Amino acid sequence: MVGSLNKFRRLLPGLILALLAILPALSLAQNNTPARNSREAAIEHARNIENSSDEFEMVLIHGLGANATEWDDVLPFLKNTFRVRVFELAGHGLTKPIADDTITKEVARLGEFIAAQGFNYPTLVGHGMGGMIAMQYALDHPAAVHRLIVMDSTPIQLASAEEKAAVGEQLITDYDMFVASRYLQFSQDETIADRAVDMALRTDSATFVSLLMSSFDYDLTDRLNTLSVPLLVIGSEMMFPADQSSRHLLEHYGFGHARSLSFKRMAKTGHLMMLEQPIMTSSVLLAFGVTADYNFDN
Repeated sequence: MVGSLNKFRRLLPGLILALLAILPALSLAQNNTPARNSREAAIEHARNIENSSDEFEMVLIHGLGANATEWDDVLPFLKNTFRVRVFELAGHGLTKPIADDTITKEVARLGEFIAAQGFNYPTLVGHGMGGMIAMQYALDHPAAVHRLIVMDSTPIQLASAEEKAAVGEQLITDYDMFVASRYLQFSQDETIADRAVDMALRTDSATFVSLLMSSFDYDLTDRLNTLSVPLLVIGSEMMFPADQSSRHLLEHYGFGHARSLSFKRMAKTGHLMMLEQPIMTSSVLLAFGVTADYNFDN
C-alpha cells in the first residue's frame, strides 16, 4: 500500500502528473462529453458578476479534467476583496474544445482572457495543470502578474517514460475506467471524489489527451531563478505527507531553482483542497494575494 501511494504521489503533480503516455491507438477521436445541465449554465452566468473591490484582481485556473465549478465554494469568500474571474480550459466544463490543445495554447488563451476582463495586474491562482499554465504565463509576462499561487502543481512533468507507457497501455484497454480510478484517489471524501470523476469524464477526451501529451516536455525549472513575481506553493497532504520534509519534497518537485518561494501545507486534504477546505483555501489566497509578506508555515 505504501509503495502504491508513493507511486501515485509521483504521478500527481500537474494533475496526475502524467496519467500517461497516450498512444496513437487511443487517438483524438474519442469524445466522452455528456450534455451540460441547466445548473452548470446558471453557475456560469453567476460566476462573472462584478465584485465590490476594484483594487485587487485575481484569476483562478482549474486543473486538467476539472472545470470552472471547482472554485465555486471559494468564490464567495474572495469577491469582496478581489475582482475575481475563473478561467476555464478549452474542452472543459462549458468551454468549447480547440484543435490540438497544448499548455502553450492555453497560456495564450489566458492572456486573451485577462485582457478581455480589463485586468491589468492580477494575482494568478492555478491548480494542478492550471498551475503549470499560470507559471508559464508569469515567466513570460512578469510585469503583468501581481502574485503567483500554485496548488498541487510543479514546474516540471515528473513521470518517467516507463510510467507513462504503462499508464498509456491501461488507457487503451479501458479509458473511462482508468481515468475514473485515478480521480477517485483525489479525495477521501466520497462525494468530492465522485465529483472529481464526473468532471473528468465530462471533459472532452481529445482535449484531455492533447493537454497531457503537451505536458510531457514541460520543464520550467531552469527559468524559475528569473521569476520576479512573488510565488506561493500550496500543497495538499496528499503531496506533502506529515512524515516527510516539505522542503525536501519542494526540491524533488522542481522548485529548488525558485528565486524566492513561500509555502503553505494544507493538512488533512486531498488534491481538491478548494472543495475539501474552502474557507482555509480562501484565507490563504486572500492573505498572499494582498501581501506577499504574510508568514506561511513550512
